[in-house]
Amino acid sequence: MSELLPFSDVQTNQILLIAGYFKREPKKKAGNVTAEYSRILHRKARKYIDEWLVKGVPPVTFDKLARSAPWIFEKFQLTKSVVQDNISTQPFQSTSKSTPVTGNTTTLNGYYTSQDTYCQEGGTSHIAELSSEDDDDDGDDMSLEFEGMPANFLRGGEYLEKTLTLKKILQHFAVSTNQKKSHMTYLLKLLIEYKPLPAYDSLPATGQQLLYIDGRDVVNQRSAQPLTSSQTPSSTEQPTRKKKRKPMPLPPVINLDDEDNCQYVHFGLENALCGDSVGIYFKHADILQYAGIYRTNPEALPFCLRNKIYKMDKKVEVEQAKAFLQGRRLNDTDNAVLISRHVTHFEVDLSADGVQFFDNSEQSECIPICMIVHSVSESSDLSKCKRILLKVRNPVIIGVAHCKTKPDVKKFLAPLIQELVRLDPTNLDEQVTAGRQFTVSIRCIIADWPMRSYLKRIKGHSGYWSCERCIQEGVRCIHHPTVPLKSGEEPPKTNNHITNINDISPFVGLNVPMVTAFPIEPMHTMYACCFGRLLKGIVSVQKEDSRLRLFKKCKPFEFDRYLRSLKNCVNKYKHHELRDLLMYLLFPVCSGILSENQFNNLMLLQYAMLLMGGFSPNAVRKEDAVRASRVLKFFVQQLIDFGYPIRPTTHAIIHLPEDVIHFDCGIESLSAFPYENFYRFFRNILSSGNKPLEQIRNRLVERSKYLLPTSSDGMIINSSQQLLLGKDQEMNSSNKVVLSFKTGKGPDKEKKIVFHDFVLSNKFPNNVALMKNGNIVVCTDFIENPPASKVLLIIGSKFSLKEDAFHYPYASSTYGTHIVSKLENRIGEWNLNCLQGKMYALPHKLSDYTDLPDIRTSTCKWFVTPIRHTLPM
Repeated sequence: MSELLPFSDVQTNQILLIAGYFKREPKKKAGNVTAEYSRILHRKARKYIDEWLVKGVPPVTFDKLARSAPWIFEKFQLTKSVVQDNISTQPFQSTSKSTPVTGNTTTLNGYYTSQDTYCQEGGTSHIAELSSEDDDDDGDDMSLEFEGMPANFLRGGEYLEKTLTLKKILQHFAVSTNQKKSHMTYLLKLLIEYKPLPAYDSLPATGQQLLYIDGRDVVNQRSAQPLTSSQTPSSTEQPTRKKKRKPMPLPPVINLDDEDNCQYVHFGLENALCGDSVGIYFKHADILQYAGIYRTNPEALPFCLRNKIYKMDKKVEVEQAKAFLQGRRLNDTDNAVLISRHVTHFEVDLSADGVQFFDNSEQSECIPICMIVHSVSESSDLSKCKRILLKVRNPVIIGVAHCKTKPDVKKFLAPLIQELVRLDPTNLDEQVTAGRQFTVSIRCIIADWPMRSYLKRIKGHSGYWSCERCIQEGVRCIHHPTVPLKSGEEPPKTNNHITNINDISPFVGLNVPMVTAFPIEPMHTMYACCFGRLLKGIVSVQKEDSRLRLFKKCKPFEFDRYLRSLKNCVNKYKHHELRDLLMYLLFPVCSGILSENQFNNLMLLQYAMLLMGGFSPNAVRKEDAVRASRVLKFFVQQLIDFGYPIRPTTHAIIHLPEDVIHFDCGIESLSAFPYENFYRFFRNILSSGNKPLEQIRNRLVERSKYLLPTSSDGMIINSSQQLLLGKDQEMNSSNKVVLSFKTGKGPDKEKKIVFHDFVLSNKFPNNVALMKNGNIVVCTDFIENPPASKVLLIIGSKFSLKEDAFHYPYASSTYGTHIVSKLENRIGEWNLNCLQGKMYALPHKLSDYTDLPDIRTSTCKWFVTPIRHTLPM
């Protein structure tokens, strides 16, 4: 019947969707399917039409057709089916004609169901057979009262509330899955900011589908595993709905020993420098740091990075689209930026350290190998080109091992050493170096003392000859497990002092200097060991804890942790807490409480760290480094005079200025802090102790595939904005680049200006700013004047009185630290380009450290010091 009137593919899809054959709109549009599949759909649609012509259209379906496909009534004489409430209880009679046995029709959860059955000509149904066999019985044990009636199904959502809001669903999800409040806050912030369209039909059904990954999402897997002839699809073969891609394996986890006690997964050094490795945790920030270099000196970047940045530019996309539509190719001048006459050279810092997954020390630990790019240049010959330092120091995971004890160092480092040999600029073997776009050399290897001993194959800090920089023998002390050392002028060790010829480090084969390439890492040596142990002698002072409780309210956004009680938590201090105490809080916490000798001795450490460059990656003046060496030696000599034994770690701080001079950078550039911050990923990512390396690998692949570019406050930005930001930072290096300007809600709304490395607001403690002329301003408002002009003005008041906080061992104003008072009543305004950085403000010498005074109205004095990473480098 329906064959007489043809209909199009679009009309076919409409019929199948309304009839319930399709549960949702087909992903493939009409006309994009194969001819065979199109014929199948046409046959299905005609089957529905024929059924509706014979039995009528169910009421629900009839209404849908009237709304969505009225054309169907013009082609076919369709009528609505009649719903019968009563079922005939008469027995079936076998006839020579096809007799319908009419039953009820019902709608279940929006889908039409029918109980109509047909007895074919010359045949009988099983019900008719039963009735004919039991004609002679009285029928007591068989009731036909409910025969043919449909079963009662509970309708989905019948007893639920009619308006189940998104807020209620989020609340239910948070409590049922035990979500962290910070995670829900971030989700709410994204929903409120971007207001995504509620396309619920497009959502996948499971979490596995939502974050689906396989080997195709890993670049080295695609290149390392080419398709075989059996896997390669034929050019004539058409894809069908039932055929699915077979998942490709992810990077394998290999065993480093025969007993499966140590496993390792490798993500690759070369892939990381190409920007393709799943081990790049901060992927978009990593590409962003090359945007400025791309603009000023594209030849300093390899083709793989230039191509990524080239495609991010919206202007390039438009030009490529125009060329395609006009049927022409881009000129060679347009693509000249992608052509290189040099082999780019990278200098990298490597790091390795053990990370405990659980509090139980008997459990296995993971040992990640991480890398940070220090500089890039057009060639490995620095006499012909200039090294370009990278300001962003984000670690990249090269590989991860998991074991109870440290594995054999040669097996552990074998994949990395193989890549370093291939990328070595002195390697001239064309077969080994074929296809490489750049070369790599190791600038330094950053690790704590036990890991340095493991990698260098030398004695640790408990040995008699434990110092890695000078030749002197320690003297074992009965009451101390370590071997105290002297602090005098001892002959230095050189790179030729390889004492153990039976167990050589794998780095020796790469000509890595075994003394100077392993810096004395300041995070563990200075903060944790030297400064941290000295704090234990002052934990009984109650006044310090009362000050710390008040100073919690003064913690800016940029500090992840506040300083806990010295009395209760000094043995549990994190490295960040120790650094914050030494570099920012030492004077306001300890001044007036410790004895003058103790306080001045501790201040020597702060002075030495400032002399060694702090957070700056730039070169430190040699005069400052030499002075820092004298200050540290004086500090150690004072400890000897106080009667303290000089442990190897305390002795080692006198060698820190040597690394500053050798590597020509600030001391924090040789620190493990970037890696230590990053290691939280390994501790937080595991959902259980089962297959930890597989969990780490899968989470990294998911992050690489699905994570969107974000700013420093977590908001999503697109790639073109990232590129423009990188260019702006390069062009306007003296001015701050604004990522976003936000205004809060409510009467007491907070305004925030988000920069790349800090956030400035109009609420304490994030509203104290340092201007380029030296003024210290308390911000009360931010305005855009004229409106929509992107000209931001800071509204506030400045402190009229500014003086040194202390004069020994250095004048505090030398490094921007002051005691300020007398906030002016007159309101002023400053252009945002006048901003130099952000200040850390603390009340000074209060009579009562119970309540925090209001910085805008209080007459007390304030201790202010720059948050040093916010200052221009």
